[in-house]
Amino acid sequence: MLLPFLRKAFFLLCFLATASQIQTITDYKKQLPIWGTSWDPGGDSTSTYYPSFYTGFAPRSEYADRIHIRTARGNQTRVSVILDEQTIKDYLFDLVYRDAFYKEVSAGTKPTVNVTPKGRVLPQQTFFSDIVNSSTYNIQALVAAKNAGTISSEEFYQKSLDIISQLNPGRVFMINLDLNKEFARWQTLIQKILNGRAPESVLTAESTETVAAINSLVWGRVNMTDAPSNSVIQKLQIAATAALNGNQQQLQSAALALFVEVTGQKYQIQVVAENGQWVAAINCNASECSLRYPEFTAIYPTGSAQSFTSDDYGNKIPNFATPGLWSFLERSYHEVDHIRKEPYYGWAPKMDFEDIGNGFHNPAVRFNGANFSKDTKEALGAPKDHTQLWAVKRGGVSHGCLRLSLGHVWEMRHIMPVENDKMKQVYFFGNNSSDFDVYDINGDGELEVMGLEYQITYDTKGSSGLDRREGEELMLTAENREAYYLGLYGKKNVFSKMGDSFVFQNPQVSFPSQLDYQKKNTKTSLTLEGQYPLYEQAYEQDKVQFYSSPRGIDKQLVRLMGRVRGCSPDSDKNDCGQAAFEQEKSKVLN
Repeated sequence: MLLPFLRKAFFLLCFLATASQIQTITDYKKQLPIWGTSWDPGGDSTSTYYPSFYTGFAPRSEYADRIHIRTARGNQTRVSVILDEQTIKDYLFDLVYRDAFYKEVSAGTKPTVNVTPKGRVLPQQTFFSDIVNSSTYNIQALVAAKNAGTISSEEFYQKSLDIISQLNPGRVFMINLDLNKEFARWQTLIQKILNGRAPESVLTAESTETVAAINSLVWGRVNMTDAPSNSVIQKLQIAATAALNGNQQQLQSAALALFVEVTGQKYQIQVVAENGQWVAAINCNASECSLRYPEFTAIYPTGSAQSFTSDDYGNKIPNFATPGLWSFLERSYHEVDHIRKEPYYGWAPKMDFEDIGNGFHNPAVRFNGANFSKDTKEALGAPKDHTQLWAVKRGGVSHGCLRLSLGHVWEMRHIMPVENDKMKQVYFFGNNSSDFDVYDINGDGELEVMGLEYQITYDTKGSSGLDRREGEELMLTAENREAYYLGLYGKKNVFSKMGDSFVFQNPQVSFPSQLDYQKKNTKTSLTLEGQYPLYEQAYEQDKVQFYSSPRGIDKQLVRLMGRVRGCSPDSDKNDCGQAAFEQEKSKVLN
C-alpha cells in the first residue's frame, strides 16, 4: 500500500510536464524521485549502469578547514561548510560557468558527453540550466551587473547568499551565537571534565580531557586536528581556572582568546551586517560578544558495515568500521577521486580515507525488475518507465565503507576543493558507533541530535559476489518512524516520543582528534546530561545527470565532470580552483 504523503508527491511529480521550462527549485524537485535515483538502461549503458555528473546547487569551498564531515549514530553524515565571503562571491559565477561547460561538452553532432543516451533518464542537465537562466533568481543578470561594476560588493554578497538559500532550502543557516552564553555552557562542562582536579594537572598536551575541553568550548564549532601548542595549553588552563573561580569577566576574556587561537583562520571572515556594511564574523565589545556567519549544512543517510555492536545499555546498533580522525587519500594509481572500474560503483568518486579501501561511495546495491515493484516505484515517485533504482540503506550493508546516495556522493565531492592536494587536507570525523552528532545547526544556542527524514531499509540477495550488489525486500517505513528508529537507535534508554517528535536522553558524543588519527578509534567522548530533541533534515533529492560517451567509460572524463569550477572575474583563479580545473580540462578534452 502506498504511503499517503508519498502518493501525493508522486501525483505532484506528474503535474509538471518535463518539456516545459523549469522556473524554480520546487519545480525541479517535482521531477525527481523522492528518495534515491532511478533510470532505465539502454544499449550504450555498461552492465545497465551509466556514469553521471552533479546537477545540484550546493556551494563549493576551497578552504579545507571550513568544511566539517561527521558520521554518527543514526547512520547519517553531516557536511557543514562555513560560507566565507569568497565562497559566496564566487557562487553565482560558478553556476553560470558550470552551465556553459555542461552545454559545451554535450552539444554538437559528436558530443563528449551524451545526456540523452539510448535508455530513459531524466534530463537533469536541462533542469539545472533552466534554474541558472530562470527569471525567478536572475542569476545571469546579477553576474552581468557584477561584471559591469554596477552593483556593490556588499549588495552582490547579500543577493548571492539569498540565492544560495533559495536553491538549497532548509540547508543554509545564519549562525548567530552569543559567545558569552556559549562560554557559560562551557563553564559547566569544564567543571565536569575536571571533576575537582586542578587544570594544570589534567589539561596537558596528550590528555583526552584537553580534547574534550577544547572541542566543547563553542559546541560543534571547534574541532581539534593538531596537537595543542604550549600557547593553546596555557590559554586553556587560564580559561579553565577562570571557569572554576566563577569570575565571568575573566572567563569571557580568557575563553575568547582561546577560541580565536584554536580556530585559526576558520572564522576570520567578514559578513554583511543589517546596516549593509562589512563586519567581522567574531564581533566582541564591552556589551556583547557574538559569532555571526552563514553556514551550509547537508545531512545524508549513510550505510555502514554489515555488522552490529552494542551500546552501554545493550542496544544492538549498526557498527562503524572506521571511527576516528581521517583525511582523504590518494594512492599511486589514483587521486582522491577514485573512479573504480566495477559498474556497480557507478563511476562516481569513491573517496577513501583508509588505505585498505574504506571510504565514501555510492549505494552499490540496486533494485531492478521484480525487485523494484510498481507500488514501490509509485511511492518513491520514480518515472513509470524506469526499471532501475539506487537507494542507500541506513544500516549494515558494506564491508566497512560508508555509502551515500549517488547524488549525495557527487554533492559531497562538489562541496570540497577542486584540487587533489587541497582535498587531501579535508578531515573526516568518524564517531564511535554508539555516539551521537549533537549540534546547534541553526545557531540559536540550542543543541539537537542530528538526523534526517529518510526511512528505507532492505536486504541483499546474498552475502558474496554480485549478489551483494542486488537488493531485495525494499521497505519504506515513513508511516511508522518510531518502529524504524527503535531498530536504528535501539530500544533501551535512548529516546522517547513526545507527540510527533523524538527526544534523546543523555546522548554521548565523540571528539575524534589527533590522538585518533588513522587509528579506527575515538578515545575521547562526553555525555551531555538532559534531553535533546531530534532534528530531522529533509532528504535532498538526487540531482545527477546520467550520460554516455563515445569514449566509453573514461575515468579522466568522469573525474573532470566532478571538478568543474568557475569564479568571479576578480578572484585569483589559482586560489579559487578555476585555473586547476581549466588546466585539467585542456588535458582531458584536447
